[in-house]
Amino acid sequence: MKKLIISKTLLFLFIIVFIMGFNSVFGTENSLIGVTIVIAMLMYLERDLTVNPWKNFFFLLGINLLQGIFGHLSTMNLWVAIPLNFISMFIVGYFFSFNLKKPLYIAFGLQYLFILTTPIATSDLPLRLLALASGAVIVMLTQFIVNKDKLSKAGNKHLITTCNKLNEKLDCIMVGKDCSEVNKSIEIAIKELRKIIYYRRFEGYYLSQEGRLKLKISACLEKMYMILNRFDEVEYKSEVITACKEELENVKQLMEKKPVASTSLQDLRELGAKTKSLYINEIVNTFELLYDLIYEVQATDKKDLNKVEQIVEIPTNFKSSYNHFVNFNKNSVRFTYAMRLGIMITLAAFITDYFQLELGRWMIFTLFSVTQPYSEQAKYRFSERVIGTLIGAVIFGILFSIFTDATSRSMLILVFGYLNSYAVAYRNIVITVTVCALGTAALVSDPNIVTIERVLYVLIGVVIGMIANRTIFPHSIQKGTTALVQMYKDTSKNLMEEVYKYFDNKANSHSINNLFAITSFIEDRIILNNETMELKHSAQFLEKQRKLNNGIYELFLRIQRNKIDDVTVKLILDDIHQIMISSNEDLDKLVKHLKAANNNVIRIDDHIVLNDIIGIFEDFKKNSRYHVELKPRKA
Repeated sequence: MKKLIISKTLLFLFIIVFIMGFNSVFGTENSLIGVTIVIAMLMYLERDLTVNPWKNFFFLLGINLLQGIFGHLSTMNLWVAIPLNFISMFIVGYFFSFNLKKPLYIAFGLQYLFILTTPIATSDLPLRLLALASGAVIVMLTQFIVNKDKLSKAGNKHLITTCNKLNEKLDCIMVGKDCSEVNKSIEIAIKELRKIIYYRRFEGYYLSQEGRLKLKISACLEKMYMILNRFDEVEYKSEVITACKEELENVKQLMEKKPVASTSLQDLRELGAKTKSLYINEIVNTFELLYDLIYEVQATDKKDLNKVEQIVEIPTNFKSSYNHFVNFNKNSVRFTYAMRLGIMITLAAFITDYFQLELGRWMIFTLFSVTQPYSEQAKYRFSERVIGTLIGAVIFGILFSIFTDATSRSMLILVFGYLNSYAVAYRNIVITVTVCALGTAALVSDPNIVTIERVLYVLIGVVIGMIANRTIFPHSIQKGTTALVQMYKDTSKNLMEEVYKYFDNKANSHSINNLFAITSFIEDRIILNNETMELKHSAQFLEKQRKLNNGIYELFLRIQRNKIDDVTVKLILDDIHQIMISSNEDLDKLVKHLKAANNNVIRIDDHIVLNDIIGIFEDFKKNSRYHVELKPRKA
């Protein structure tokens, strides 16, 4: 808690200093642009823009300048504003919302609305454009300060956290304690690492050598996590747990570049030989692969770790232009959101200008806030927006009747601005923003009039938004989640196809790595949607998908590192080829065929891999039958 307060306080102070500095350079008429630059800067920190710096810089610069020019022209003529406002907000809604990644439309949407609602003289336009251009520079400079070597620093931190949590899981198993919270922490740490790796792709496709190796390490740790989930079947429980904890400590030491004992895996190997346990040998097998990968990272110098192989052309379906093209249709959540946002903001801005509504901007901001990609999310925001605004107005009325001088009121605004940094629930965010907004306006106007008018425009915005979200290109979570579930199934199938191709053509490893990394984003988006509408049996479906993808990727690793006998590889790949063209009934035959072949395998490594493949096929069959069923969450 202490660290949270310190970090939030420092961030708040930084924002105040930044805005003050921005105002002194670009003037108070551009102060709100400074606010959106801070928002964009913070939102982009999750992503690593340093891998393609010039491309990202010119994209941000182009967007900012376009918004500045279109916004200024729109304030000069309300008829010219109609196409320009629609185009600007469509760009915000389409190019800054994503099927899987966190959206960025808040920063750029607010930026355009601030430009629209704070008009300037044409003579002041160059300074405003310069302020907007500085935004692109500031975002990129922040990226180089914060995200430099992010994969090495934050990546290692997530790997060490995973090891620590695996040790905690072993402690829970030893005493028979529930592991659900530890399990959640392990899954989050692994997914966060893969997101860092995914954002570190060059040209949106190629991974560096460090990225590839750490993705593989994450797969091994995930495999260890899955092995521990079925720990009940092991003999010599106490000895195995002790030995596993020692190996996990060794893994941590290696990641921290500290020496480890040369007797690694000795105890586990002896237990495996003594018990002839396939389970214990599977643990040994996984640790061996994990050590190989970590030693390879350590043996590779920094320059080679950053090296990116571009020996193959980017496949069409991995290109960003293709992604934009396939989403440009009425069945896409990005397209429907962009159309709805463009239409509603254009209409609200036209009404405000045509009737010269002095505080009409509150209607525009409310519409932007309650217009959401999914109709269910918008419905939730309608009520929360109204309740939050009313509570905020009451708090504002009470406090501003007690504190009547300008100094104390300014301090109240700062206090609620600071409290806003702790707000997580949407209603609480609205409450703090309402107090700040009303307070700022009340410093130069009658507080009572400001309060009544703002609440009125918020209510009008909510009513218009409710109608719009139901009638203008509506898109439901049912539709979105169904598409995500199908995407997850298709990604697993594509991953199997790419592994099959890899045996004959070793040039598609980048595609395999991309598909494996992206599964974390699909799962997170399904979980996020599940917070609004409950997906029936989602936990079981996601767990099986995770096992399925890990099993397929581990097969790729073992083929790549020659850990499987050629005869076994041929058997597996032939069956993978069959699964692509088979019905569920044929899958049952394939599983029986593999189980029979497994009885004749001599090498323990091949025996383990065939067991994994049988599990892959069984999970693939079960999840192929999974259908989306949603029901509203209970309040």
